[in-house]
Amino acid sequence: MALTAALVLLAILLVPGYVLLRGLGVLRLQALAGAPAIAALELGALAVVCHWTGLPWTRTTALGGLAVLTCAALPLRRLTMRGRQPGPQPRPWPPLLIALGLAALVSGTAWMIGAQDIDAAMQASDGVWHLNAAAYVRTLLDAYPVGALAPMYWGEIHYYPVAWHSLVAILPGTIPTSANLVALLGLSVVWPLGCASLLAALFPVGRRTVLDGMPVLAGTLASTAATAPFVMMTTLWPYGWSVCLLPGVLALIVTARRVPAFYLRRGSQSPWGGALAAALAAMGLVYVHGAAAFNLAILGAPVLLVASMEAVRGWWGRTPHSRLVVLGACAALVLLVVAGAHVFWDQLSMLLSYSRSRAVVSTVFVEALRDDVMIYRIPDAGVGSALLTVMAMIGVVVSVRREIHRWAVLAAALAMLLLVASVWAASPLHILATPWYVQKSRILPLLEIPVLVLAMTALREALAHLRTVRERTGPRGGARWRRVVAGALALVAVVVPVATAAVRAPLHERVVAYAYQPEVSVWPVMLAPGEREFLESSAELLPEGAIILSEPTNGSAYYWSLTGTEVVFPSLRRNSEPDRLYVSEHATQIRTDPEVCAALGRLGAHYLYLDADRSEGRVPAGGERARWRNSLKNFPIGALRLVATDGTHSLWLITACGWEE
Repeated sequence: MALTAALVLLAILLVPGYVLLRGLGVLRLQALAGAPAIAALELGALAVVCHWTGLPWTRTTALGGLAVLTCAALPLRRLTMRGRQPGPQPRPWPPLLIALGLAALVSGTAWMIGAQDIDAAMQASDGVWHLNAAAYVRTLLDAYPVGALAPMYWGEIHYYPVAWHSLVAILPGTIPTSANLVALLGLSVVWPLGCASLLAALFPVGRRTVLDGMPVLAGTLASTAATAPFVMMTTLWPYGWSVCLLPGVLALIVTARRVPAFYLRRGSQSPWGGALAAALAAMGLVYVHGAAAFNLAILGAPVLLVASMEAVRGWWGRTPHSRLVVLGACAALVLLVVAGAHVFWDQLSMLLSYSRSRAVVSTVFVEALRDDVMIYRIPDAGVGSALLTVMAMIGVVVSVRREIHRWAVLAAALAMLLLVASVWAASPLHILATPWYVQKSRILPLLEIPVLVLAMTALREALAHLRTVRERTGPRGGARWRRVVAGALALVAVVVPVATAAVRAPLHERVVAYAYQPEVSVWPVMLAPGEREFLESSAELLPEGAIILSEPTNGSAYYWSLTGTEVVFPSLRRNSEPDRLYVSEHATQIRTDPEVCAALGRLGAHYLYLDADRSEGRVPAGGERARWRNSLKNFPIGALRLVATDGTHSLWLITACGWEE
């Protein structure tokens, strides 16, 4: 089943978007890397249509809708290329395919070793919340962003980015398997493919020799050294998914602009088609997670700014009216930003009020140098990716001197500013980091991408220097030593990215293990070893439609996503709904207060789950504690009848209310 789900997921991510982007004239590599973002946009549009028309959100409707959109995109290429002579199409390059395969192997192996089982349930951070949310999307057959997750908000209607949940919901297999497959393919396929596309756009391979293509090949492998995608995909799935899509979208933005002739091999054969492709992919990325709009502002805006400077200079002095056009465009951009802030002010005001404990600013620079995980719970010792970062620093000098990839320098500087702002709580700059919840690990991807580009800029310069030395010097005397030194520098520049990827793989294994394996987890766990098996076996003893009451952090919240048995508290946060609130506060009075049974009756909760060992088997990080005060763990045993137990965990029927099943 997992293999079938993986093939379905790959088809969803790559086929519809690839067909559309090819129809817009985008070349193969960029089309393939940008396809997942287009798929997200198409799935979002279909979710809205299904909600408005009353169609259920199922695998059949989603795949059928994608098939219709794909067929509709087939004639696009004829319209896009009308009046244009198609240029030469670069064929698949075997060395790049090998590099992508190795990258997938490195990242995929790290994830599988860390998780141990494709059906494992993630316990880090908000894992149970997102698993249950995806289960509600699958069960309620609705993926509309406004209201689809109402059960997770006590019946209240809120906006929430459900692109990740809606994708998980339509895959075959269990909810944990589907969620893990999205994480696995995001890390092993989508992220390295996007980085390869970006690097190929910035470092075009003219003669298609391995030496000429080394910045792309080594950079593709080095992309697997990035820490942030692994951290995000084992803590914050929806945001992590948007991070995996980011390089592919950025590649479309880079290639959408008018560029010198040697860039055309990695761009779009249609100027308007390339611009439209970039805009659609950006919309899909923002649909996946709203914070991606800020990520695009940090990475995409420098690309557009550097690319448009010459055009602005030309327009500014052309005619008196052209200055008005430039000023009008700037004013329109400002108005667009203001309008967006007005529409989403509720979300923005919540972000602006968010705060975390402060940290030492100087440590941020060391963490950035090492590409640290930037989460205090996760240990990360050693040099990390420091050598790759040093290469990027050399790349900054090269970029400024050669006037290439200057957007990456600006983007890296902005990312560092945000990292500093996230921990400098006493500074007015602190507000700049609020769109990322002032969390360093969320900002880190914005540094890793330009660092990769700048490191490969240094690599290309080293190879160019080696080529120049070979052409200008002879094989004897001092010239020979210059050749040796140049060759050694080039060799180091090639080895460092590849070695960094290999060195960081064990850390990635541990990051995944910390989120999935309770025996080594650094996060407080809810499912002890063997507890999941009890949840699944006990659920089989319940009648259809049964609902379980329990304090959610004792593991009971997983009943819904693992077994399809509904629970009163699917979220760890405090529930403000009156019946749930009353039951949680007065559970111990069930035999003396008839309102407790009345509230349970309205909720339909006839069963209670108890966990006698809140240390969850004495795991290193201990068991998760209750997030709010309640009396559910002190439920009087005399009001219950045992249904199943394994000695530590038990499921009970609440008989005090007169229920027999």
